[in-house]
Amino acid sequence: MGIEDIVVGETYDMRIAAKDPRGEGIGRINDVVVFMKNTKPRLGKIYKVRITNAHKTFAYAEPIDNSKPFIGNGTLIL
Repeated sequence: MGIEDIVVGETYDMRIAAKDPRGEGIGRINDVVVFMKNTKPRLGKIYKVRITNAHKTFAYAEPIDNSKPFIGNGTLIL
């Protein structure tokens, strides 16, 4: 399994194993390192991500947010 198994535009489940200096998530999908951009994830949490760009040895992804948004005081918006 490698980068040829990663398809740009497809969704995958990815566990966050580390964070980069900016706090963005780093995980693996099919033994390929994936950087999750535009987010500050929690270590160990599994996120549903969409692959946005794939290179020879790594890929970039963005989180897919299916949850309901919260306002500042923690109230759920329906």
